[in-house]
Amino acid sequence: MLSPPASAEPPITCGKNLASYQIVTAAQRLAPYPGTDWRWSTDPRTIEGNFNPCVALSAALVTVEGATSSSPVAALMFHNGEYLGTATSKAYGFTTLNTARSTDDTVVLDYKTPGACNACPPAAVTSVRYQWQGDHVVMLDPPPPG
Repeated sequence: MLSPPASAEPPITCGKNLASYQIVTAAQRLAPYPGTDWRWSTDPRTIEGNFNPCVALSAALVTVEGATSSSPVAALMFHNGEYLGTATSKAYGFTTLNTARSTDDTVVLDYKTPGACNACPPAAVTSVRYQWQGDHVVMLDPPPPG
């Protein structure tokens, strides 16, 4: 009797999982932050987001190794667990996932408005919606300034 072939990938489990191999693999594929040798962190303790391999669109927010609160954040976008690329061509500091407005097919990212007070309430943010539409992601709002 033959055994089933060994799989290099673990079985898919639905639900939020910021320690998934898909996030680690995607972060390792990113080039270092421009102008530096800073690599992107694959430590699940530093990753934020709503990555779920069973929804149309989800995101994982990764920062550089040894980051501070103002360090650049790359928003990795996923469709049903498959890495699509980053939300923007540039990594921005102070980027967060708006969980209240994100859904199974829409990711809403809040970007701190450049020049706004760091210690002020989070009133100075630019929200950008990204939506899965059939076979691709569409940015529904203007990109963040800066």
